Amino acid sequence: MSPPTGIALLGATGSIGATAQRVVARHPARFRFVAMTAHSDRAALAAADARWRPAVVGLVNPGNEPLPERWSHGRECLVEAATHDDVAIVLNAVVGAVGLEATLAAVSAGKRVALANKESLVMGGALVQRAMCSGGGTVVPVDSEHSALLQCLAGRVGGRGPGLLPVAGVRRFIITASGGPFREWDAKRIHQATLADVLKHPTWAMGRKISVDSASLANKALEVIEAHLLFGVPYERIEVVVHPQSIVHSMVEFEDGSVVAQLGVPSMELPVLYALGYPDRITDDGVPRFDPVASSPLTFEPVRHDLFPTLGLGIAAGVTGGAAPAVFNAANEAAVARVLAGTMAFSTIPGAIELALSRLGHHSGEDLPALLAADAAARVLVQEYR
Repeated sequence: MSPPTGIALLGATGSIGATAQRVVARHPARFRFVAMTAHSDRAALAAADARWRPAVVGLVNPGNEPLPERWSHGRECLVEAATHDDVAIVLNAVVGAVGLEATLAAVSAGKRVALANKESLVMGGALVQRAMCSGGGTVVPVDSEHSALLQCLAGRVGGRGPGLLPVAGVRRFIITASGGPFREWDAKRIHQATLADVLKHPTWAMGRKISVDSASLANKALEVIEAHLLFGVPYERIEVVVHPQSIVHSMVEFEDGSVVAQLGVPSMELPVLYALGYPDRITDDGVPRFDPVASSPLTFEPVRHDLFPTLGLGIAAGVTGGAAPAVFNAANEAAVARVLAGTMAFSTIPGAIELALSRLGHHSGEDLPALLAADAAARVLVQEYR
């Protein structure tokens, strides 16, 4: 029997990190954690370290307290973990733009990146593609929507992953959105929404930042950009529909008119397991089985673009290309941080993003320094936005 595959888990203490630990715990003969990092949750990382005893442990933001002797710190620990010799799979579950450098380092070193950090592709899709070509690494998506697309495309992509290459025979992608907590709210009520309202997601248990993105549909904009970059399908052939039950994760319409959908209970354990085992399916009984009768009816609605303009802003940034997607992502991250801190109303997120795109969206995104400069400038603009 082969030894367990080594995994670097970046973002070990977040929701995806906790999910990955549950999945790996059920398959100890197949996977092991070689490296683990967290942003700032020292206690949760210490618990994970005690449980799994990885060779590399890193805390990005350690604060002022001394760390255990064997721990590393700073953003550099992400790259250290991602490039460790005993790591074959890097599960990048870091939240935000900080995950890009680790993705680039991992694919440059020939690793498989199980990617939950969609910002890596939104910011630096062309850079990731070049790094994959030169280093031999691959990207397999973890987001439930892109995992669903990959599963619907079975047999049409290489066994190692999508490879950021166009797929043939596809007429349309249909990505589903739960609609978030404001699916049935009117404009006046959304304008008065409290932070507690924003964070009350109807079907998924997620981190605070991603919950805000779901409420504004910024997450769907990021997912449309990522789907375009992963599979090469033009933007005009990627649609978003609201599906409140969160059972159908994505659909692919082929050139003959046939539509293939991927369904499952709303649990991130399913796409995490698929990404770790791809292209194999691993027998697992860790999540409830899908019951079509109990889950019915399955309904679909159009997106109300007038009430959720962030979606259109993000897709337009993707179409523009260059630094525009990085600007969109940075402006959204900065705006969400202010919403969570209580210094900006949820309803002002689109205005802040639109300002950043109007000022910076035309900038070049030809290399990492250019993207990081655009990212930083967008954050400054949003911090000053009133």
